Amino acid sequence: MKNNRKTKFFLFFSVIFVSFLILGFFLFFSKEEEDLPEKKASAEEIYPKNNEEKIEDLPLPKSSAALSVFYPKQGERVVLYEKDSKTPFPIASISKLMTAVIVLENYNLEEEIKIKESEIVSRTEFRDFKWWSETKIGDIIYPMLIESNNSAAFALALAGERFFKEDKEGVELFIEKMNEKAENIGMEKTYFVNPSGLDGKGEYNLSTVEDIAKLSFYILQQNKNIFEITTFPSFRLYSPDKLMFYEAVNTNDFLHDKNFAWKENIVGGKTGWTHAAYGCLLLLLEVPEEGNLVNVVLGAEDRFLEMEKLLNYVYNAYQF
Repeated sequence: MKNNRKTKFFLFFSVIFVSFLILGFFLFFSKEEEDLPEKKASAEEIYPKNNEEKIEDLPLPKSSAALSVFYPKQGERVVLYEKDSKTPFPIASISKLMTAVIVLENYNLEEEIKIKESEIVSRTEFRDFKWWSETKIGDIIYPMLIESNNSAAFALALAGERFFKEDKEGVELFIEKMNEKAENIGMEKTYFVNPSGLDGKGEYNLSTVEDIAKLSFYILQQNKNIFEITTFPSFRLYSPDKLMFYEAVNTNDFLHDKNFAWKENIVGGKTGWTHAAYGCLLLLLEVPEEGNLVNVVLGAEDRFLEMEKLLNYVYNAYQF
């Protein structure tokens, strides 16, 4: 009897002891799990930072229209900020992105074109490009995108007669191709009247920040080298004999300023300014391993300041 009683007590205390061990083990590892850093958002999922008070204090863009869209590598796009995103506005030299698309998809970039300066100047009213005897089409794209060169845009449009082989004048035909492409991409409220974005006589290239985002995503998918060109701080275009060069300096101030933490993430962009459009700016930022941020500002008095406000808002409101 005594041995049985001892055995029962031993078993009873053994069970209690083992139970405490199991409970302690569970609590210990549960605590470690709670101490792990918060899981980073995936490409398909963006979490707000939940710092609403801080966000409310941030200045927002005062431009006519603004949009920030996240395009994950997988999944549907996410609109992070928008203001008048469907309203058409003049877009100035952002138009040159479509000019580059038409050229890259239809021209032989190795061919050389020779155009009289007087013919270019009569159309653009600018003497902003040194013309050699002949220049490769692929080389002319660089100053057009980097320094927003208007003469280069018209020169490329005039060359359309050679490649489209249709019975229409070069620039007129080229503009038709720009509008057809816009329609195919789904840019429902976009209309081009010239290849450069210059103000016409009561006519302007019109688009929306939403349509510009669509064009940007198309370029990222189909012609990414267009955006790669726009990240060059400068580019030297040499004459065929290599004795002279023309240096194009990028009009995107962010590429020349090292004070922005996100500068290294810039993967493309385009500036624009006319009297009708005011300041316009497109800026693409890579979110490492996740996707791209497409940011557009139209109708800004200070396009770089307004873009900075937009990006400050986005980076404070979301984590990627």
